[in-house]
Amino acid sequence: MPGHPDRLRWNARYAGSVPTFTPHPLVARALAAGLPDGPVLELACGRSGSALELAAAGRRVVAVDVSDVALGQLAAEAHRRGLAAVITCVQADAGECRPQPGGYALVLATRFWDEHVFDAGARAVSPGGLLAWEALAQGEDPRPYHVPHGELAHRLPPGYTVVAEDLAVAGARRTTWLLARAPAP
Repeated sequence: MPGHPDRLRWNARYAGSVPTFTPHPLVARALAAGLPDGPVLELACGRSGSALELAAAGRRVVAVDVSDVALGQLAAEAHRRGLAAVITCVQADAGECRPQPGGYALVLATRFWDEHVFDAGARAVSPGGLLAWEALAQGEDPRPYHVPHGELAHRLPPGYTVVAEDLAVAGARRTTWLLARAPAP
């Protein structure tokens, strides 16, 4: 993975800025919606304030990212907050990650889109658990790594229930997000 182009690009980005560790708003929504017992998986996590928030709420978190710089920053902050024992950082390309089906109470990804990773993430949610996903929203011109609003709900496996879904616009940035519950046993 040393020469992986995504690793190099994201490492440069993370090394050049100060981390804020602000959790994504989807974390508060997921916690308020209620989660079954079990760990959390965050895909393409970066230097995740979300992982820290979930760990502080008593969850074991597996944080996956291609950037060893981001994971190092996250691990250092987890140690500083006394959360290192409940956050496991895994350096991997999200597209190569093969999460255990039904193994996670919450699967989270923000500002990330890959249909195969989305499908694997949805399969990784435990019965009654939540899938929380945000992707860059497709505008009028098709762009790579962007998805039309509504596509996340459309791609859900049978039996999932959409808890909330929205299109968010902040200046020129448009994102589409979804919170969905896996079928209960």
